[in-house]
This record gives sequence, C-alpha cells and structure tokens, in this order.
Amino acid sequence: MAQIAEQEDFAIYFFTPMCLGCQQAMKLIDVASEAFPELTIGKMDLNYVPELAEKWAITNVPVLLRFEAGLKVATSYRLGNMIEVYDFLKE
Repeated sequence: MAQIAEQEDFAIYFFTPMCLGCQQAMKLIDVASEAFPELTIGKMDLNYVPELAEKWAITNVPVLLRFEAGLKVATSYRLGNMIEVYDFLKE
C-alpha cells in the first residue's frame, strides 16, 4: 500500500464477494471514483486481509475507510446511497 508509505490521501472499500449489500455498494464506489478522479479509491476483499480488519477495527462489510496523509481518519458503514458515499468522501 504505497499510498500509506507516501502519506497520500485515499480511500479503501472493503467487501466480501457473497455479500449482497457489498455488491450494491460497489456500484456506488465505482460512481464515486468518477466523481472524485483526484482521489484513489482502492477495493479489497476482506477475506484476504484479515490482519487489516483487526488493525483498523473493521467490524462489518461493506465499509469505506478514508485516509489523509496516509493515516486513517474516518470509517463509514453507511453506504446505502450515493449521497452518503459522496458526503463521506468529501469531508
């Protein structure tokens, strides 16, 4: 995760493949990527990175984490509509 080492601003979307809510939220994340072209938004299957779930206290999926200067500054489990995603990333 070069963005952390380089202390950049970015976001990471965590999901699991069998989660229906995750699939729906993924569509919103894709739209958000277009709305914020200057912001890198990564996607990770939480099944493959359980150590990150522990490190960042992820308790559920889908979840979106926002980082500023390489540090986690916010977590959102509210990914039900585009307004929630947009507002979270714009903060």
